[in-house]
Amino acid sequence: MAQRLIDGLVTGSPDSVRSLFSGPADIDDPFAGRHIDGGFEALVRNWGPAKLATIRSVRLEHSTIGADGRFCGAEFELILDKQGKEKLLNVVAVIEFNGEKMVKTRLYYRRARVDGEQHVRNRILDVPQHIEAFLPIVGRYQRALSDGDANAQADTFSPDGRFDGHGESTDLGEGLGMGIYEGRESIRAVLIQMFGIIDRDAGNAGGGQHGANIEKLNIFSDGVTTVMEFNIIDPNHPTNRVHAGVAAYEVGADGLIKEARVYDEAW
Repeated sequence: MAQRLIDGLVTGSPDSVRSLFSGPADIDDPFAGRHIDGGFEALVRNWGPAKLATIRSVRLEHSTIGADGRFCGAEFELILDKQGKEKLLNVVAVIEFNGEKMVKTRLYYRRARVDGEQHVRNRILDVPQHIEAFLPIVGRYQRALSDGDANAQADTFSPDGRFDGHGESTDLGEGLGMGIYEGRESIRAVLIQMFGIIDRDAGNAGGGQHGANIEKLNIFSDGVTTVMEFNIIDPNHPTNRVHAGVAAYEVGADGLIKEARVYDEAW
């Protein structure tokens, strides 16, 4: 079903996409915003990634179904052609189902990979949708993230764990998002940098006491991978800036986090 949704967006086929929904088609997209039926046709016919680039291939990388089948988090890899240059775009569709039909779909991807400009994805969820208990190691990760404890957070990963922030740099100072970090110690180093930036922005340079302020709005799991929709709340920003995103935390056979895949437009 998720594959049919993305295929319909790529080909600009409103009827194909509409047939997936039990009622009015309801899609929230980074470029177009939320559209229900009326404006939905324009969204599908002019889907940002397909309009601003040529999509060469689409592959479903991960699919997590939880909450007794109510929610699915489908993670796709799209290869774009931008003026003759290959570009990777990761897209997540969080789909709410009623039986075998879709009710709502929220899409997440980093628009900078499409148009070359950094964006802020504002709040798209106001109230919690479904909150279930974290798997123990994911709970430890979240507590360390909130506490600003880089070492405790890094220690939740397997020695060969992987963090993919889907940004375009491994140096947060460049402001292009968090890239890919392979191995626990590489992850530890970027978390130390991240909390240092948070601490600096909070006016407490070197204190290291400020963690990430994460508003958790949807949490579901298949027992191995936990998907969480969230808002990053920046209390130190003059307009109290919010970044909406989604993350998938996959636990390995050793009980530690094998891979954290985070999709937002922050940093």
